[in-house]
Amino acid sequence: MKANWKVALMCIATIAFVACKGKNQPVGPGGGGGGEEEEFVSKVDVTDNSIAEWDNLPANYVVSATCPADAALTALKSVKVYADQLYINILVEPNDAEIEDKEWTPFHVYINTDNSDKTGGYGDEFLDPNANILLETAIYAEGAPYSYNPAVFKWWGEVGADGWSWTDPSVEATADNYWGAIVGEGQLPVGASQLVNGKFEIQILRELIPATWNESEFGIGFDIQQNWSSVGVLPCAGVTEENPAGKAKKLQVKIDMSK
Repeated sequence: MKANWKVALMCIATIAFVACKGKNQPVGPGGGGGGEEEEFVSKVDVTDNSIAEWDNLPANYVVSATCPADAALTALKSVKVYADQLYINILVEPNDAEIEDKEWTPFHVYINTDNSDKTGGYGDEFLDPNANILLETAIYAEGAPYSYNPAVFKWWGEVGADGWSWTDPSVEATADNYWGAIVGEGQLPVGASQLVNGKFEIQILRELIPATWNESEFGIGFDIQQNWSSVGVLPCAGVTEENPAGKAKKLQVKIDMSK
């Protein structure tokens, strides 16, 4: 089974590479390309040391969240998300004053890929416990910005449940099986990023995430951690007696299928 899974991953990577070469570019997320077969070029580029393109994206497809002053966790200032034919594009600004440990600064992306409440879970940080997929790696490592090419984990817990149920409970998670990830970190070119003006611009290749995807819409949320404890969550709400953790629902993102 392990060998077959590795072969399947290689096939997925090959298919994705061919798709990128034909539709966008042959050099990975964000780069330029050419050739007669080129049909699609993402409006977002994570290799150009600029985030100016976010001012010109179609406003009806860009969703955003900012951290309220009375939030429980405030280490993420803001986030914007834009999804095109191939990519999930993220522009996130951490509160750098609260990120003291940059030896390894985990940044998680939680996605309700099928846009359904009948699957997924993880209500620990969001009001809608319907995340099917978790992306995990760091944005800082050894004190420097770290390119975001994450591991991919699937939800194994009960539908709508809380808890960190991101690995198969019947299998011990070890380094040999990528700590239970369905795609190990760095195993495939899932994503890439750049740091510009204090904001991380991240681009995720959607078709390299093995999941059931809704064709037009998905939900997404984020956290940033210090020593594996969350210090910032977006989207979030202010703390109240009724909502002491300041939870909010994940952002709803519509996919822009235009060229």
